[in-house]
Amino acid sequence: MPIDITGVESTLKAMRKFDKDVAKQMNAEIKVAMIGIRDKARADVPEGFPGYLYGWEKGKRVQSPAVFNTSGRVRKFPLFDTAEVQAGIVYRQGKSLQNSKGYRSQYYVRNNSPAGAIYETAGRVQPGMQGRSNNPMAGQLFIGAMGSLYGKDKERGRLIFKAWEQDHGKATLAVAKAIDKAITIFNGSGGGGTQSGYKLAS
Repeated sequence: MPIDITGVESTLKAMRKFDKDVAKQMNAEIKVAMIGIRDKARADVPEGFPGYLYGWEKGKRVQSPAVFNTSGRVRKFPLFDTAEVQAGIVYRQGKSLQNSKGYRSQYYVRNNSPAGAIYETAGRVQPGMQGRSNNPMAGQLFIGAMGSLYGKDKERGRLIFKAWEQDHGKATLAVAKAIDKAITIFNGSGGGGTQSGYKLAS
């Protein structure tokens, strides 16, 4: 679950410019909390798949030349490799691209590998997807074999979102405390003047 931070952007910007030590300490404390989420998500990456998903694994016999459509281009469906998916789950600091609601993430864990992103979110919007399969139930069977999604509504997934949910808000609280602590120190030194407020985005 992301934290929606209101009323602090100008203070954080000033802190990074005028008191780099405070900003550095804040970032280090946030990193500890976020790395915990990253590592939990990596630990939950399956080592392999039985049954229906067996053919999705890299190096295993693929039963059909599965493809998917991306921006009008047909591409080969990415195969699942445990090590690649684990390595693709990363923590990043710095503003992300703006989403459809106008928000940017300053600290985030994301799934960079194509196969990992599919495993993370498949079925979140649609219960099935259809490739070049003669089986009209192929998409539904593919998604169903992956197991449950964790989280709420569009904020659901099987790795990163699962890690957030099972963390029970501890990482979120640690990030909020780190930011609040840094702002308090910065304001106390006469560098700022902005109060902070936190709320969990839903």
